[in-house]
Amino acid sequence: MDILSSVVWIKSGAAKATPIKFAPDEEELNSLIAKNGIQDDDEDDDKSKDGDMDVEKQDDKIDQDDDDDNILIPGVGPIAMHASNTDDPLLEIKDDGEDSDAEDFYIRSDDNLIVAAHIEDDTSSLEVYVYNDKEGYLYVHHDILMLHMPLCLTWLDYDVKNTNPVNYVAVGSMEGVIELFDVDLVDQMEPIYTFGKKSRKKKTKSSKKSSKKSGEGHDAAVLDLSWNKLVRQILASSSADATVALWDLSQMKMALHLNKIHEKQIQSICWHPTEPQNLLSGSADQTVCLVDCRDANNKNNQHRWTFDSDIERVAWNTFDSNQFLASTENGYVYAMDIRQTTIPVFSLAAHSGAVTGLCLSSTVPGFLMTSSFDETVKIWDVENGSVTFIAERQFPTGRINTCLANPDFPFTFAIGGQSKGLQIWDCTENSNGDYSSLCTIRNSFFFSLLVRSRFGSRAKFEMVEVSSAETEATEPKVSSFPTTTPNVTSAVLKAQRKKLSKKNK
Repeated sequence: MDILSSVVWIKSGAAKATPIKFAPDEEELNSLIAKNGIQDDDEDDDKSKDGDMDVEKQDDKIDQDDDDDNILIPGVGPIAMHASNTDDPLLEIKDDGEDSDAEDFYIRSDDNLIVAAHIEDDTSSLEVYVYNDKEGYLYVHHDILMLHMPLCLTWLDYDVKNTNPVNYVAVGSMEGVIELFDVDLVDQMEPIYTFGKKSRKKKTKSSKKSSKKSGEGHDAAVLDLSWNKLVRQILASSSADATVALWDLSQMKMALHLNKIHEKQIQSICWHPTEPQNLLSGSADQTVCLVDCRDANNKNNQHRWTFDSDIERVAWNTFDSNQFLASTENGYVYAMDIRQTTIPVFSLAAHSGAVTGLCLSSTVPGFLMTSSFDETVKIWDVENGSVTFIAERQFPTGRINTCLANPDFPFTFAIGGQSKGLQIWDCTENSNGDYSSLCTIRNSFFFSLLVRSRFGSRAKFEMVEVSSAETEATEPKVSSFPTTTPNVTSAVLKAQRKKLSKKNK
């Protein structure tokens, strides 16, 4: 198993120019050791003795090396050997390779960070990438080991104890907990805070079998997270236990538990862009619900739309706050007006598999990208409710789990799936040698011309003239609600459970 389950972009300028390297003091180190268990005293004594012997051997080796600083080469004479190039008075360029490492550690003001949730066999981690759109470089800056399997991510810059914006990422896990990490902190050993308490087993008198007693938060996997940018201390989480939790970051505790809005697991949530009390949720019960969180469990404050397949993703149209998009497990995408209940603005047969990525641009009107378990990504023009298919590309990721647009460059996307690691794609640029290993795109030049020609004037970047024959686009299949029978589990979660069950066998 080698999966990228989720990615999140961090806008340029949000990260510290020089990240902080975590160095625990003695008290913190003892606390971390206590959490992970203490070694036997006899074993420690043996290691100490071995360490003393190693130090003595190393000292002897250093003494011997000091005697051999000047090496005699026949026909040449003695040659002085220096431990570092900086110690050699005859060397004008004193480069030990450290300058390049220091430059890579430094975060420039026009760099974006990408945090990717990586699951590989029994190991889980957060990989923090540095990406620069102008210069085209991409590399792993540092990573964070995870104790729990990460399923979803969201970025936030709120900390009640800090008046300045921070650079945090919240991680929802398979175990039902939410962990908060400081992206600017390198070599951290644990989250700065953990939300939710794992359920514990309790024996009942009537039966010897164990039953679960819920703690604060979720009793099952956390499937999605959404930070409220208008009420910045509120973080929402949805779970496979069919509930939504609202967390108050100013008090670091759960503020509200919504358990009456869906009957099955809630796979996607999204706050309204202008009305901070309204939360949109999509569930495996084939419904999307818009709820007023001021009185969320009141049925009168819930508005519901019913489809005939599991909802994979939901997203708001920032150019029309009365409209949202929903994608389904059987490959459809719907645009709905919240003032209506049954008739979609448009319905689109987008993919042959579950649509796990739904990126409706917040800066380019009508620009929509979808990604799917059918291993493809597609570009659509949905301006003014009319749908035009632009083009599609296949990536070497296998099934695509996640796709997200760069907040600073709307045509650049981060894509993650079941293999091949993180993929970065600027759909307005030709693929080059630097990215040949990241993204295999056939006819990329033709594709970039299509995107530039279609959306260039809306994005206000420099136009590239192309002939009308090159920009012809085919109309996609647009239909009413589909009639296929859906499955009732999340596509991503189902795939992960299948691999885990095989491993346990």
